[in-house]
This record gives sequence, structure tokens and C-alpha cells, in this order.
Amino acid sequence: MYDLAILGGNVVSSDSVEVADVLIKDGVIVQVLPAKECGGASARGAVNRARAEREVDARGMLVMPGVIDPHVHFELRSRGTVTADDFASGTRCAAAGGVTTVIDYADHLPGTTLSQCAAARLSEIRPQAAVDYAVHQNCIRIDHDIGDQLAELCRAGIGSVKVFTTYKDAGYMLEGGDLEALLRAAKHHDVLVTVHAEDDALIEQARGRLEAAGHVSPEYHGESRPAEAEERAVRNVIAAAKAADAPVYFVHVSTRGAMEAIAEGRREGQQVMAETCPHYLLLDEGRYSGADARLFIMSPPLRTQADHKVLWAAAAAGGIDTFSTDHCAFTPEQKALGRSCFDTLPGIPGVQTLLPLIYTYGVATGTITVGQMVKMMCENPARLFGISCRKGRIAPGLDADIVILDRAARRRLRGVELLSQAGYTPYEGMEVSCDVREVYLRGSLVAAHGRFCGACGAGEFVRASA
Repeated sequence: MYDLAILGGNVVSSDSVEVADVLIKDGVIVQVLPAKECGGASARGAVNRARAEREVDARGMLVMPGVIDPHVHFELRSRGTVTADDFASGTRCAAAGGVTTVIDYADHLPGTTLSQCAAARLSEIRPQAAVDYAVHQNCIRIDHDIGDQLAELCRAGIGSVKVFTTYKDAGYMLEGGDLEALLRAAKHHDVLVTVHAEDDALIEQARGRLEAAGHVSPEYHGESRPAEAEERAVRNVIAAAKAADAPVYFVHVSTRGAMEAIAEGRREGQQVMAETCPHYLLLDEGRYSGADARLFIMSPPLRTQADHKVLWAAAAAGGIDTFSTDHCAFTPEQKALGRSCFDTLPGIPGVQTLLPLIYTYGVATGTITVGQMVKMMCENPARLFGISCRKGRIAPGLDADIVILDRAARRRLRGVELLSQAGYTPYEGMEVSCDVREVYLRGSLVAAHGRFCGACGAGEFVRASA
């Protein structure tokens, strides 16, 4: 007997959309039965004979794998405060938006190894998480035994590290020689290095000019972190990766120049991967001229509509590997504590709106196909971060993480209707042309029509494997 049968939906993978029934038992997909193999629009007869405990009619709906958001910050301690969303509220947001796996970050703490840092972070996540999770391990220094630490990290099920080319004053920045050494060691141990790429020197120069001119209000945030800083850092990191003969992954790419540098690296045969976010595709620098400029401060900043076009074109051409949200939610009150573009807390909420926005402004407009969306939001992050043995596709043997998407729905996004403790959305009033009807985590219903109905603590750690 099956526990759950999702019947007659349009089941999506990166290379097909096929009417089929999805049969689930013990949290795992057991069979995917295409209608053409069953002589009709649904394999309902076969399911009835097998006696499924619950049947869900998905006719006319998209049935896709649960989304993987490879870049979130829940319960982040920063600048004397903590983000509005902890792992409980953040993963409730994720579930409501069709995100069934999130990848957060573990700080690199003084006097501890990488795997010890990851274990400490996982212990915080475990009792709270309502969806499945993994972590990237931040790396802000190279200890003498970095190779051993990376090997131990792999044994603990962590397959990626993150480095910064900026925030030198905060102690996060990894210098050039250390970056190349990390890339070499990481390649040896099959660990993927992910990079926040902005050139620290250019940012400091921009800050000096703005402070000298008295231009420090939030409206100058874009100028304080210029587009050139991202492009220069991306080019420098690609050069280091080439010298180390190692793959590299860039988080939250925002500019044309960065995308051009990534494309050049790929043409030369390097393994260079790129991630971008809905805010870099849909919101522009004009948001910094309004009274609510603080609510749109994140790093890197919002860019131009010309950058939007380049990023969408890269996504359509396969130059973008993943979509993420960089969900880092602060309340308006927390944002208001800042007096300038330099001390306003950077970050915005977004995990609940990821899927509706990409579907509406990517798929429904014809910019990307639904298969490309599933590839970038499900299959690619699973593959790149070593969890494809459980996640990313609707296929026998994999976790039954499934989203039923209603493409006939229309609504406007309202912050008060979303689940983030930030209490607002940067996409306020934007129309979306779909509804996340139902979300299943390992076969259990965790959200329906934007309402969370799962359980905090039900999420599982997903170990990375080579």
C-alpha cells in the first residue's frame, strides 16, 4: 500500500513535462507512472488497486521537485543583533514557498576546526528546522592543517566552504595567497569553494570618497559598493582558480561585468559556477532614492535594469547555475538603527517568494522554460552541493519532496500575508501568476496555499556525498 499518490499532474524535470502519477511510501518516491503507459490521463486505476492511503488530484497542475535554496541566513548574528528569522520561522517561510531544503552557513569560530564549527551550527538548526537542511562552512583563515580539516569536514557531510574577498575590517576576508591555497586543498578533498566576490580595496576607496563628500545616507548604498568591485573580484578569483586548477562557485552575482568574466572563464574550459537572486533580476537601484531605501540595502547592492537583462539572458543560455534568495531578514525597526549606508543592517527576506517570482517573471514571460527553472532551482543545487542522491528530482528512490504549483492563480505579494518575522517584503505589490498549492516534505504535507502546516524540528540534515 502506498502512503500517498499524486495523480495526473504535469511532472516536470529539466528535460520533460509529462502527465504522470507519483507514488510515495515511507517518505520516498516509489514509482512515477506516465499516463501514456497506463492508457489514459492518469494511472488512477493502478493506484486504486495498490490502495494508496491518500490520493491528491493534481490534474492541470505543475508537479515539481521541492526547491533547494542554496543560500540563506537564518538566526544570523551580525553587528550586535540577530536576524528576524530564526531557523523555525525561516524554514516555515521556506515551506510555504515550496522550498523543501535550505543551505545555511556556519561561522568560522576562533580556536575551532571547520567541522567543529559546522557541528555547532547543525546543533542550533536541528530542533527548529521545518524543512531539510545542509550548511556551507565559512572559512576566514587557513590553519596549518587545512587539508586535514577539509577531510574531516567531508566526513561530517559538509561539501562546501564559503570565502569573502571583502569585509577585511570585520576579519572575514581571505587574502589572495590564502585563497589559492584553499582552492588547491579543497579540490584535493572534493570540497566546492563558494565566493562572495567584491573587491575590498575598491569598496574602501568608494567609502572614502563618499565620506569626504558627506554622501553617507542610504541612497548612496549602490555607489558605496560599485559594480566594478564585483567584476574585479570575480576576475581575480577566476585567475586564482585557474592557477589552482579548481572549480569555483560565485554567490549572488549581480552585474553584467561579473557575468562576462564568468562566461570568459567557462569558454576557456574552467569550472566556474554562478548563482543569482530574484532581487538582482527584478529590483533596481532606483529603490535607493525612496524613503524606504534602508529596506532594500543588501550586499552587493541592487543594480541597473541593463544588468537585469544580462542576468536573465545568462539564465536562459545556461550561464546561471542556480537561483537563491540570500534570505537575511531584518525588521524595519532593525534597519532603522542604521544612520548611513555603511551601518544599516544589510539583507532582505525572500525565501517564501523565490518560486512564485521566478515562475512569474521567468517562466510565464517565456524568458526561461519550466524545465530550466527546475534545473536551476532543484537539480543543479542538488548536484553541485552533493545531495542529488536524495534531492532535486522526482524519481524513484529519492525523497518525496514535491511541490504542486497552480498556474491559474493570480495575486499580489503583501508582506503582512507572508510568514517572515521581518514583517515586510521588498516585492510589495508585485503580481505573481501562480500559487504554491501544496508542498510535501518526504511525503508529508508541510504547507498549503501559503499556510504552514508542518512541524518545527521535522527537518533532517542532508549529508553531502561526492
